[in-house]
Amino acid sequence: MKKFLLIFLNFSFLFASTLLQAQMGQIDGHQNLCGSPVPDLAWEAQLQALISQNKVSQSGQKQQSLYTIPVIIHVIHGGQAVGTYPNLSNGQLVSQIQTLNNDYGGIGYNSGIYPLNAFSAYAMSQALPSNNLDQINRVKIANCGVQFCLATKDTNGNALPEPGIDRINYVTRNWNNPGTISGLTTFQNYVNSTIKPQTIWNVSKYLNIWVTDENIASNGLLGYATFPVLSNLTGLGGNLVSYAGTNISDGLWCYAKAFGSSIIYPAGTYYQNYTFGRTSTHEIGHWLGLRHIWGDANCATDYCDDTPPAKTSNFNSIFAYPYHSGTCTGNSPDGEMVMNFMDYTNDNAKYMFTTDQATRMQTAMQNSPYRKFLGSHNLCSVADIAAIANFTSVSNVCVGASLNLVNQSLGVPVPSFTWSSNAAAVFNPNNSLAYTVTFPTAGIFTISLAAYNGTLSTVTKTVNVLAAPSLTLNPSRTNFCLGENVTLDMQGANTYYWQPDSLLTSYISLPSDHPAEYSYTCVATGAGACKTTTVLNITIRDCTGLLDANALDNRFDIYPNPSNGLITVQSKQNFNEAYDIDIYDPLGKLVMKQSVAKNASAKPITIDVSALNKGIYLMRFKDASGKLGHKTIAIE
Repeated sequence: MKKFLLIFLNFSFLFASTLLQAQMGQIDGHQNLCGSPVPDLAWEAQLQALISQNKVSQSGQKQQSLYTIPVIIHVIHGGQAVGTYPNLSNGQLVSQIQTLNNDYGGIGYNSGIYPLNAFSAYAMSQALPSNNLDQINRVKIANCGVQFCLATKDTNGNALPEPGIDRINYVTRNWNNPGTISGLTTFQNYVNSTIKPQTIWNVSKYLNIWVTDENIASNGLLGYATFPVLSNLTGLGGNLVSYAGTNISDGLWCYAKAFGSSIIYPAGTYYQNYTFGRTSTHEIGHWLGLRHIWGDANCATDYCDDTPPAKTSNFNSIFAYPYHSGTCTGNSPDGEMVMNFMDYTNDNAKYMFTTDQATRMQTAMQNSPYRKFLGSHNLCSVADIAAIANFTSVSNVCVGASLNLVNQSLGVPVPSFTWSSNAAAVFNPNNSLAYTVTFPTAGIFTISLAAYNGTLSTVTKTVNVLAAPSLTLNPSRTNFCLGENVTLDMQGANTYYWQPDSLLTSYISLPSDHPAEYSYTCVATGAGACKTTTVLNITIRDCTGLLDANALDNRFDIYPNPSNGLITVQSKQNFNEAYDIDIYDPLGKLVMKQSVAKNASAKPITIDVSALNKGIYLMRFKDASGKLGHKTIAIE
């Protein structure tokens, strides 16, 4: 298996060096988007033991637990009106909670573009259990069994005027403006020593989130979170380890412009490339016990068997799959899981957690002292959102081709889905996880998607299924005689492409001055870019005694024919250049050749054929262009 425990001293050295990089604000020359510290080996060993216990206790259960986490968002501002940055609007703040519920529910933005063969080869090589795979044997996009709600009550039980939101004016607190503090370490020390201790709510009842402005150019930080404490685990010095949350630090800090989703709330203030709320999705992953996908070292482990090894963090936007295949032992041919929330890719590029990552979250929620009581104090509930069925696809498809369906349905709880059509369509797979459909016949058909989570929603769209072009070949044969005009014209499509000559015409022309066999492939494209591929095997042969097809043959008289000795060749015109007379036997072998000079081209030519065996021969007349004609002769 991919995951393994590292030797303690090596891991300690790794932790120190990685933490130093984090404090410097740079990793591999990029912005250090995440400032969460890295847990050490002792913490991981304890979590692994708890995971093993969890798997034993959960064996035989069909469904994982569903945890509801009350959230309080501390919005730190300088007296600006609500909705004026950094005093973010209610809509932008609420959009982040919606994003978290979608992402942790496995239906987040862009999850529908997950490649159809994603990590199936890796899953097979690792012998992943079926629970980690979806119905087409990809590594599954997991529903993590975790959902979030805005707290409706404060720590004294009073109703909050804005559920889940605590607005704090740093001016009235005599604090420094967070946006003026330069240097990553200085900034984090300010948040940890001033903002958090003076504003934190009971960490056993709330997930605390702090949202502030910052000097992004200096600090290069989008967010950081604390890992779950496990049974008062202490570090080597006897103090509570720095990466685990305490009663005055537990939670996550997020750059205000990276908080919320421009898809859900477009009117907000956002930071370029991080506008879909995935910073908080990533950091809360740490808060629930997840490591970075690359294990915080080259090709290191994140202790999840269903995430392929990655060399280091990845940045930028959507990637072609597979990406970075072969960068680490074991990740070929499927490459790295750049779409995982625990990478550093842009918000539009990441859209999934895996089953093993969900198991780590479930274990943290069951065992961490600051996690296991969350949701048990009647502070809020996740309001059901009626199912809204929706999907996208193109309106035209060719018969037999796969039409990609991107499921964009929403609802809380996550709906179940059913695809159907009024045609004999084949959905793959044939249930709610369908991503493609094929149609065996042409016509105008419908595709319907039904979403159900207690309420039923359906949507139907029309698709025009187009037939591939029906082709005719003129002439309709592929056998030709020497000297014939060999031009094959394909009709019935809009465009044509002939190989091996890369021709873009509807026809091909071939030389017929010698016996030959050709193989050509024509790819013809019709309406809707539908294609028909035809392979033509063309034969040019000696048709001795059967056909004098070339009209140019009338340029010559041959006598006597049959002959038993001499043959006279008389041209009917005076040619402007010299020509050759070639005689071929029935097998196409050249048995005699005579050249005729330019000044003798109009005179009778006598050829002695007495040395040839009896039979039928082909006499070919050929100038430099090879186009004078041929005659069939008989020798007795």
